[in-house]
Amino acid sequence: MKRILSLLLTAALAAALLACPAAAAGSAPWVQVNGQSVSLQGLPEQYHAVQITFELNQAADSSSFRFDASLSGENIHTTYTVNGDSLTLYVSSGSILNRGGSLTLGSLSGQGLALERASGLKLTTVGSNPSQTKTTVHDTVNKTTGSAPGSGGSGGYDPGSSGGGGYYPGSGGSGGAARYSVGAASVTGGTLQFSSTRAAQGETVTVTATPNSGCLFRSLSVTDGTGREITITDLGGGKWAFTMPASAVTVTASFTPAQSDSLPFADVGPGDWFRDAAAYVYSRQLMNGTAPDAFSPYETTTRAMIVTILYRYEGSPTAGSSSFQDVPAGQYYTNAVAWAAQHGVVNGYSAAQFGPNDTITREQMAAILYRYAQYKGMDVSGRADLSRYSDGNRVSSYARDAMAWANHQAFINGVDSYTLQPGGFANRAQVATILMRFCQYAENP
Repeated sequence: MKRILSLLLTAALAAALLACPAAAAGSAPWVQVNGQSVSLQGLPEQYHAVQITFELNQAADSSSFRFDASLSGENIHTTYTVNGDSLTLYVSSGSILNRGGSLTLGSLSGQGLALERASGLKLTTVGSNPSQTKTTVHDTVNKTTGSAPGSGGSGGYDPGSSGGGGYYPGSGGSGGAARYSVGAASVTGGTLQFSSTRAAQGETVTVTATPNSGCLFRSLSVTDGTGREITITDLGGGKWAFTMPASAVTVTASFTPAQSDSLPFADVGPGDWFRDAAAYVYSRQLMNGTAPDAFSPYETTTRAMIVTILYRYEGSPTAGSSSFQDVPAGQYYTNAVAWAAQHGVVNGYSAAQFGPNDTITREQMAAILYRYAQYKGMDVSGRADLSRYSDGNRVSSYARDAMAWANHQAFINGVDSYTLQPGGFANRAQVATILMRFCQYAENP
């Protein structure tokens, strides 16, 4: 029942982004910002979820401040997204949050940061069935001590106006170029930060996805105003980039709970870009350490290791023998290579040579994943345009379809915005990241 309520709350908040009916200023609930403390006042009903967007006095990132929630409990979830100088707070509960006309949410703490005003408020009430779930959107939301909702001065703010230097989707700024909003769908399990919350067509926007403690990043996508997916580039370290179209965009990210957030490896730190991937493959016994306390993220990976990982992921099924003369019996990879060859997941350099100890390249990795996806009956029809990479024409002919597919699915991205490095060696950190993305897609296509 808790899971159903959580899903209903998420769906209702997402749907509210599509419609914004104005409420009467005199009777609507409002957000009270008193110093760094935040509360809701004038609540006429009982609510299960709250979404508030705040304007900060300066651009921020998730490491520069903390929001201390006043609400706690097994059924109460508080998270937020940061988009430059905009902070959106989400609070949801399986039970009623407020029992009266006011609700204290918490306070912001961070050097030099302040909540200037609230610019959006959504309140959700969940009924006994989906048709009774109701989300109310309020345009006039802000009140500081001594000012009334919707009044002028520091307390009043109309999100549809352009006064005070405001710059809004489709409006012309000082340079005359139209700028469009960059926003996020409701996010749970992590936070999103944008290099810009309003950008002109052709500008590059960077998104940073940061999972909460105990969660793993799963996927990220960007869509324009018509719902068309925008091409994104993985910059590494949880950062993604895209080129702004001539419309507002919505960024959607997915985070999942980690099965094990405890790692025994001294060379995998909390801030390492590959930590989530290392935790994912280790917790599922797809990859072990090179020693009890070492993951060795920058060591290369062999062809035998990759095949063995997929063999484990498949459940280590019974396998016969292979024809490869360089795959002797009794090796850790013997059964894995035999199984993979039997099902067309791998090819050797020849009928007799597999090269188990050869370092695997990025295009070989793509080819193996591509064949494994075909074996599993997955959709492999998608293709990316590899010509956008300066070395896209260097992909070997046998791996071209596989690399175009893997790049389209964001399993294997460029090492930067312009370089694919198809013949480069894949180290253990890269392999863990590629495998995590692939496995998560295979389990939830």
